[in-house]
Amino acid sequence: MSTVKTMHLAELVEDMELYPRHNVDDGNVGSLAMAIKAGCQLPPIIADSKSKRIVDGWHRARAWKRVHGPKCTVEVELRKYSSEAEIIEDAVRCNAAHGRRLDSMDQTRSAIMLQKHGIPLERIALVLHVPEAQVEKLTVRVATSNTATKGTVPGTTSITLKRPMSHLAGKKLTAAQAQAHDMMPGTSFLLIARQLNTAIKTKLVNMEDDKLIEELRDLCKTLEKVLR
Repeated sequence: MSTVKTMHLAELVEDMELYPRHNVDDGNVGSLAMAIKAGCQLPPIIADSKSKRIVDGWHRARAWKRVHGPKCTVEVELRKYSSEAEIIEDAVRCNAAHGRRLDSMDQTRSAIMLQKHGIPLERIALVLHVPEAQVEKLTVRVATSNTATKGTVPGTTSITLKRPMSHLAGKKLTAAQAQAHDMMPGTSFLLIARQLNTAIKTKLVNMEDDKLIEELRDLCKTLEKVLR
């Protein structure tokens, strides 16, 4: 059951325990903010009727806040849920069905969150719109850490590994590794190494950029140590 009503944006709660994605895409927020300024109508934000926690529409909420501030009023669809598991399942379903596509990290995060609340494999596959075999693969690509980071799945010590770090699946990360993981790109390290190597060889690197040159010197020292 649900009802749509106008509410102050400040009444809504962002709770990462419900969020299926590993981060909020600021670029998407910016695009939605531009749409709001242009007069476009965005779908209502979906929230739990009891706790007012956002179930779907984090990017829309932040876009409204960016344009009109936290005191503005927005259309909110308030849904009634029977359990925390039902809220999380609906959050994942909504994010998988529309908006920015869930990447592999988001899918892994979502699958682990759903598993934690007792949702069976076949239902997780249905909610994520992927085959059951894919869900099994997703839940294997995780590591653990005692340090909570942006990539830590809520309520667990699991970290959804980015593709270049998939070789660390099943291992326990140090605090330094867990924090560094958050900063890493999803691009292959091999590709990055090739691009940097090519840029240096073809003299595309700005050799007058003191900060860059200092970083490259530090990289050389590190490589000398680990490749010795």
